[in-house]
Amino acid sequence: MNKILENKYVHLISRILIGLVFVIFGASKIDDTLGFAKDISNYDILPFFLVNATAIILPWIELVAGILLICGVKIRANALLITAMLIVFNLAIIIAMARGLNIDCGCYATIAEQKVGWRKLIENFGLIALLTMIFFKTNYDFTLEKENIND
Repeated sequence: MNKILENKYVHLISRILIGLVFVIFGASKIDDTLGFAKDISNYDILPFFLVNATAIILPWIELVAGILLICGVKIRANALLITAMLIVFNLAIIIAMARGLNIDCGCYATIAEQKVGWRKLIENFGLIALLTMIFFKTNYDFTLEKENIND
C-alpha cells in the first residue's frame, strides 16, 4: 500500500484529476456568476452582502488553484488551499442537510446538478484524502518548479 501512495504517477494523476475538477467547475461558475450567487444564497449561511462577492471571487480561486496544482507550482500550498475550500464546502453541505434543505450544491454551476447530501460529502472526503496524500509527499515529480521538502 505504501508503494502505491508514494508512486509518482499516482500523485501526478491525482493532481491532474483534482486540478481539472477545480478548473472546469471554477470556469463554469465564472461563466454563470449570477446562477452561482443564487446557489450560494440558497444555503442561507452568508449575509446577503457577501453572496455576490463570494460568487465572483471563489470561482477564480478555484480556477487558479486547479491550474497551479496541475502544473506543479506550489503543490503543498495549493493542496492545502483546495483542502480548506473542500472542508468549508462540506460544512455548508452538513448545515444544509441538518436544516433539511433540498437544494443544489452549487458545485457544478451549469454543467450538472447535484443535491446536497451524503454522496457529495463522500466525494469531497475522497478528494481530501487524495489531497492529503499529495500534501505529505516529500519529493514531487512532474512539476514546473523543483520543490523538495527535505532541502
